[in-house]
Amino acid sequence: MTAARPRVLIVEDEPGLAEVLALHFSQSGYEPAIAPDGLAALGELDAATPQAVILDLMIPVVSGFRLIKLIKRQVDTDAIPVVVLTALSFQEGEDAVRAGADDFLTKPCDPADVVRRVDALLAEAG
Repeated sequence: MTAARPRVLIVEDEPGLAEVLALHFSQSGYEPAIAPDGLAALGELDAATPQAVILDLMIPVVSGFRLIKLIKRQVDTDAIPVVVLTALSFQEGEDAVRAGADDFLTKPCDPADVVRRVDALLAEAG
């Protein structure tokens, strides 16, 4: 019997980028789930707790900043690593970390770098 693949939730409203990220995570041994907006992300978080969240700050319905705060305030999700992707300024990424994100990358970014960041955060968490 094989171990379950770690689940990663990709919250990204650009379908092309979401699919590329999902492909890279799948090829790296993860089970990706995609949410195109903050409300869908909340539904995915309720359905099955992921081991990590990849989050675009500029998403519809519920903002990325609000979603970070919601994830980090809940006892059952507060330890989930959140990696932010932003096309905004470096400052926005730093603001996301102050809001509770664990790491950030500015767009455009290499999907392999995103996977490596998640690998490192999950290794740190043990």
